[in-house]
Amino acid sequence: PSGRILCLVNGAFSERFAHIASMCGREVDRYDVAWGQVHAIPQLEERLAMRKYSGVTVVHSETSTGALNDVRAVSDCAHRHGLVCLIDSVSGLGGAELRFDEWNLDYVLTGSQKALALPPGLSFGAASTSFIDRANATQGRGVYFDLVELDAYARRNQTPSTPALSLFYALEAQLKSIATEGLEARWARHKAMAARTQEWLIKISDETGKKLNNIAPLGSQSPTVSAIRLPTDLPAERFTAAVAKRGIVVGNGYGKLKSSTFRIGHMGDHTVESLEGCLAACSSVLRS
Repeated sequence: PSGRILCLVNGAFSERFAHIASMCGREVDRYDVAWGQVHAIPQLEERLAMRKYSGVTVVHSETSTGALNDVRAVSDCAHRHGLVCLIDSVSGLGGAELRFDEWNLDYVLTGSQKALALPPGLSFGAASTSFIDRANATQGRGVYFDLVELDAYARRNQTPSTPALSLFYALEAQLKSIATEGLEARWARHKAMAARTQEWLIKISDETGKKLNNIAPLGSQSPTVSAIRLPTDLPAERFTAAVAKRGIVVGNGYGKLKSSTFRIGHMGDHTVESLEGCLAACSSVLRS
């Protein structure tokens, strides 16, 4: 939307969302919390009451920290102030519960390469009818990502430009797999993987005497990715390289957390059983 935007920042990708809004010529205010934390609704209410905004941006599952924002509560709060809420669910959708219609959401974007378990190269957006109507009345929408144009083509089952057809076939196959499993079961599987990772963290810390912890608080941990803080004498680059020698790839931390954390992406088609191999490799390094 045009007008001033309040951007909720709690990690690298929510920070990028604020940067995008700024580069689109919008006036931007930030509601920052520590990386790994989530945004409190009472404080958000206060900020929205203090100044006139047109929209709020928030990241559902912050991939850099593994923090899970309550986007339904954030969206409801924005609506109470007459604002739209734009949600980045790149590492959330397909693994973390999100009900677009039931929660009366305005706009959600995601990518193919995370919890949908597809190759990178596709992006997806869901927009409410009122959000498209509002976009239609907004100037300066740009060309490459003009939602009004995208919506008009989608209504004809077309795209504005040549699509990645091979990925469309992959998407068709994966959507059948997701439908067979069922979303409720898929969400439960991702929660189980996150819970197993947290259980492992406590056990391996007690066993080795090396303090590791999920930087997101209990109750606000993403079911799709865990960002784990390592002891100060074990740089993430050294740890992930040692894990890689055992045949498993885990990610370094991201941004300012690059050297102090590593990330496990327990998402997509992974299961608790396949996760065990990753945890075993990490345990082997920590014990050595």
